Amino acid sequence: MKEIKKYTEILFYSKWDSIEEWQKVFDKKNIKLLKWPSDFKDKTNYYNIKYAIVWDPSEKMWQYFPNLKLIQSLGAGVDHILTKNPPKNCVITRLEDPNLTNQMTEYTILSVLMCYRKYFQYNELKNKKKWNQISPFKAEEFKITVLGYGNIAKNIVKELLRFGFKINVWANKKRHLTKTKYYYGHKQLYKSVQESNCLINLLPHTSSTYNIINSSIFKILAPEAYFINIGRGKTVDEKDLIYALENKLLNGAILDVFKNEPLKKSNKLYTLKNVFITPHIAGITNPTNYAANILIQNIKSLNTKNKIKNRISLAKEY
Repeated sequence: MKEIKKYTEILFYSKWDSIEEWQKVFDKKNIKLLKWPSDFKDKTNYYNIKYAIVWDPSEKMWQYFPNLKLIQSLGAGVDHILTKNPPKNCVITRLEDPNLTNQMTEYTILSVLMCYRKYFQYNELKNKKKWNQISPFKAEEFKITVLGYGNIAKNIVKELLRFGFKINVWANKKRHLTKTKYYYGHKQLYKSVQESNCLINLLPHTSSTYNIINSSIFKILAPEAYFINIGRGKTVDEKDLIYALENKLLNGAILDVFKNEPLKKSNKLYTLKNVFITPHIAGITNPTNYAANILIQNIKSLNTKNKIKNRISLAKEY
C-alpha cells in the first residue's frame, strides 16, 4: 500500500495500549502519533488534529479537537467511543484485523472444549480429591448457540463446525446460512437458545442489547448448560448470571468481559467455583501493519470521498 506522502499527526489515547509499539509500526508511514494529554502542552496543535486512534477515551478530550474527522477504535468494539459523546459528523471505525480474529477464535475454541469435556465437573472432583469418570457429551448432541454474526463470529462458527457440533446462530439481520440453523430478530431469540448446552455471546453493546441475556434466557437452556462471554459485559444482567450459576441453571461460565472493568474485588463472581475469569484478553489488539494500513486507507478514502472500511452505523450503534 502506498504511504501518505504528507507528514501526518494523529491523536492517540489508551490506558492499555503502548504508543511506543504503535509508533514503530507508523514510523515508516510518515505518521506521528501524539499521546493525550502529554503531547499536547502546546495548544496550537489542537486544531491540526483531524484523525484519532483510541481506546476508552475521556469524554472531555473531544472538546480540544474541533477539526476531528475520523476516530479509529483500537478494538473491535466501539461502545467505549459512542458512550462518550464523540463529535457530531465524525466518522467512527472499528478495528478489523486477522490477528485479533484469530485470538478471539482460539479463546472461544478453548472455552467450548472446556465445557464440552466437562472441565468444571472434573475441577470440582479434583478439589474433593475424587477419582471419578463422567459420561462425556457426544459432539452431535452438544448444542451451541452463537449470539452475533460479525466477522469474528463467522470465523468462530467455521472452526466449531469442524468438531461436528450442532450450531445455532442468532443475529439481528436476516441471512441464509446452509451449515447452521439461523435465527434473527428479537422474536426468534428464545427459540435459538432453547435447550442449548453452550451459549456464546459475541454481541456488541447497544441500546437494544443491554441486559439482553438474563434469567429468561438462562432458564430455557439445556439441563447441563454453559455460558461464554467474549462480547460485551453490558449485554448481560450480572445479577441474573450470578443467580443462574448459584442455582445450577448454568453448570459453568467462562467470562472475559464485564459490566464494569476492571472487575471489582468485591464482585461475587470471583467467589463462584463454577466461573473462569479472564481480564478482557480474549482478543488483545497488537500493533500490526494490517491495522495501520486500514487506518491510512480510511484517511485517504475520507479525503477522496471513497467508501470507508469498517465504518460503524450510528443508527445501529455498531
